[in-house]
This record gives sequence, C-alpha cells and structure tokens, in this order.
Amino acid sequence: MLYFILTLLIFASLEVVSKPLMPYIDPFALTFWRFFMGFVFFLLYPGMKKRFAEIKNFSKSDWFFLFLLGFLNAFVSMSLLQLAVRESTPATAAAIFCSNPLFVMIISSIAGFEKISARKIVGLLIGVAAIFVIMWEKGFKLNYGAIYAVSAAVIFAGFTVLSKKTVSKIKPFSVNLVSFFFGVVSLAVFMLATNKSFALNPVFFNDYAKLIAFIYLGFIVTGLGYVTFLATIKKYSPVSSSLIFMLKPAVATVFAVVFLGEKLSAYFIAGFVMLLLGTGAIVSEKIWK
Repeated sequence: MLYFILTLLIFASLEVVSKPLMPYIDPFALTFWRFFMGFVFFLLYPGMKKRFAEIKNFSKSDWFFLFLLGFLNAFVSMSLLQLAVRESTPATAAAIFCSNPLFVMIISSIAGFEKISARKIVGLLIGVAAIFVIMWEKGFKLNYGAIYAVSAAVIFAGFTVLSKKTVSKIKPFSVNLVSFFFGVVSLAVFMLATNKSFALNPVFFNDYAKLIAFIYLGFIVTGLGYVTFLATIKKYSPVSSSLIFMLKPAVATVFAVVFLGEKLSAYFIAGFVMLLLGTGAIVSEKIWK
C-alpha cells in the first residue's frame, strides 16, 4: 500500500512541476532528459552488480519485451503526455490521462487478465463520456492537448499490461534500467532524425527553481516513481495498479490550484466526477489491503 501512495503522490506532481518548464524546452527534449536521469538513477543505485548478473541471463523474448516497454513508455506515451501538458492545463492533461484504467481494462480483457462484465462496460461508457465533457471545457473543441492526453493514456495502458507480464519474471529495477535505456535511445534517434535540439535553455542554470524542478522530474518522478509503480504492478493486477491514475487528477488538481493558481471550470469538475464514477465501476479488485 505504501508503494501505491508514493507512486500516486509522485506521478500526480508531473504535470504541475513540468508545466512552468514548457516555454523553455521542447517536450521531446524534456522527456529525453528526464528518462536519461532516470536511467542514471537506476545505473548508480546500490546492487548494480546483482542486476547485471540478472541482465546477462535475459532471453531474446526478454530483450524484446523490455525494448517494447521502453519504446511505448519513454518514447511514445510520455512524449505525448508532455505535449498534452504544453497544449492544455496541468489539471486537464491529468484528468484525461486518468482514463488510463479504462484502456487497461480493455487491453487486460483482450489479453485474458480481466473478465468483461456489464458493470465494466457501463463504467467504460461513462468514462468515455467524461473525456468528452472535459474536452468541451474550451468550447466544444477537440484540441490537440486533449488528443495527446488520450493517446498517451492508451499507450501507457499497453505499457502497464505488458509490465505485469515482465515484472513477474524480472525484478522491477532491472526492468526499469533496461527499458529506460531503450526508451532514451529511441528518443535520441527520433530527435536526431527530426533535428530537435538536446540543448538545455540557460534559464535552467540561472533559475534555481527551474533547475530543481528539472532534476526532480528526472530523479524523483522518473527514477523513484517508476520503482514504486512497478512494485505496485507486481503486487496487484494491472487494473488495480491503474487506480493510481483514477486518483491522480484529484491530487494533481490540488497541486495545480495551490502552486499554479489554476482555476477549474464547471465542465472540468463535472467531467472529472464522471470519470471517477466510470473508472470506479470497472475496477473489480480492491487494493486497500
């Protein structure tokens, strides 16, 4: 339960901490650097010799799944989420991204991890309706921020389900270390191919608040956060673990109101309540043990 709560608090701070950095760094560059720092975190963490011994015994299928995890998570999903933060508000991006459990349920059902029921289908429909209500916040427009957030949620759902299969046989630290490496390499190849800059704006070194936020995103959100998240997935089912993203918007919204002075509309509040109801309806397992 401790891992669940820590993951919730850490992940909920992502949008609020990264939003003030968006004018100074490309979303792909920010994602690259925070996962690079996350990789360094795992590389320097005590017990590396033991993890290298485990890595040496990986099968070809292990390497494939770890590459897939890194590609889906670091490169695709988190880059899309960072774009969503840039194109919308932190609270909106977090609320839409919390539709993640809905997609986890669908993917888990297809993979045979979860059973479909009438209650879950109703919850799914409520959740989808909630996403559209949140999108209407800015005048019934399907804006890029909303599209990026939904896409990130779908991809991260796939990552969550695949992670359950992977951490059942490989320790979470090793999974993070190798998958982060592949994610960083995938991002680097993409950025080089599209001529995106890796350079950091001088403001990061002249403004201590932004420098601390940048380091926090790398070592805490991307390092420690993924340790606790994969530990949660290993202990519970993919759908139960994804409850983090059902609760995340509430915590992220508190952070946004307190630290950024963000104001919430009636559309946002209504959509958020609907999303909680829909997501709660599809979650069959209880993790409050």
